Amino acid sequence: MGSSSDIVPDRSSPGNHRSPAEDDASPVAGTKIPAELRRTRPSRACTVRAQQRLQEQQAAERKVRPLKKECKRREEEVEEEEEEEEGDENHQRQCVGGGGSSGKSKIVTSLVPPPEASQMPRWNLRSMWELASVLNFLHVFRPLLKINAEFSAEEFETALLNPNDTLSDIHIPLLKAIPPVTRTALTRDTWVTVLCRKIRDSWHWVAEGDLPIIASQGREIEVYKSLDPAIRVVILKALCDIRVEQEDIRSYIDNSLKTGVHVSAFRKDRVGGDSHGVNFWYEDDPLVGHRLYREIRKAEVVKVRTKGSKILPNVTYQWETVATNFDEFQDVSEKLNSSSSRIEISLGKKLTRDMLPEIEKEHKRKEKLLKKQHRQALLLDNYLVVDGLGAEAS
Repeated sequence: MGSSSDIVPDRSSPGNHRSPAEDDASPVAGTKIPAELRRTRPSRACTVRAQQRLQEQQAAERKVRPLKKECKRREEEVEEEEEEEEGDENHQRQCVGGGGSSGKSKIVTSLVPPPEASQMPRWNLRSMWELASVLNFLHVFRPLLKINAEFSAEEFETALLNPNDTLSDIHIPLLKAIPPVTRTALTRDTWVTVLCRKIRDSWHWVAEGDLPIIASQGREIEVYKSLDPAIRVVILKALCDIRVEQEDIRSYIDNSLKTGVHVSAFRKDRVGGDSHGVNFWYEDDPLVGHRLYREIRKAEVVKVRTKGSKILPNVTYQWETVATNFDEFQDVSEKLNSSSSRIEISLGKKLTRDMLPEIEKEHKRKEKLLKKQHRQALLLDNYLVVDGLGAEAS
């Protein structure tokens, strides 16, 4: 084999103008160019300059890349902080007790004073929307329910706190109208057992969680009495939901709507509220009693640091019974009329103009009835005393 000078062409000799490709491919003396000699071939100046420029560009990009990442990270942090600040502002606008005269802020005037310790159980019941729903159900469908007992909302609350015959008078007619017909007679002593059996299969359709009471050879009666009053409300609410699905009530609703009865007769509309989640509801039942409710939407912003995640508010609802009698309605009307919120002022005027006269009229009627009952009780006592004295004298 010849020397390297025989293989590598002499580029300095005149007349040697072939391209590098031709040089690489030309067979000289019938031999192939060794790979080690290819690697030792000197690069052209233009190739060296191009490689240097490429290397410099890559080095510059490597330096810039961390800066870009840092800038992007900072931009994301700024965006997250801005979203958190916006969320905090929304939270402040939606929190209870927000003040100020700005149209964007939510003004919620305090209407319910803190209860005394002795009234806390009743206050807890009144903080349940389920209780309001049951009272509305009893009011709307009273003609069909065949509940003959008369009671006020306060008496109903007392029965829920300390079970008495009022609960029996309410539950027994409801249970009779729900199939199947039971072999057990419905009495004041057995209705709890029948209740357990009739709500067992439908519980998961009308309520959440596990069934709080089951039939257990008569022990369920004492279990029911020992339940938290709020649980008794939830059970009765579930029973009302089952009852409203029965054929007689469904036909009653359909026929009423066909004859022109407005849907608000069965699905109550709010009497006031705003776009921030505050709604007022009015129950105008002259028999059980007038009540004003307020529902407040609360949104707590949950701060999440995960990249690309959105800040989702945790929404809860606060239910208040803000007025239950004439004096409380008067007090609430005055507070709303003196509010700095135009929406609350509008509701206060509506209460004063449209609702208070009716409530006052019913209040005076009940006062007269109570005075009459009191006089009759005194006369009866006097008669018994006189009759007793006469019997002793004889």
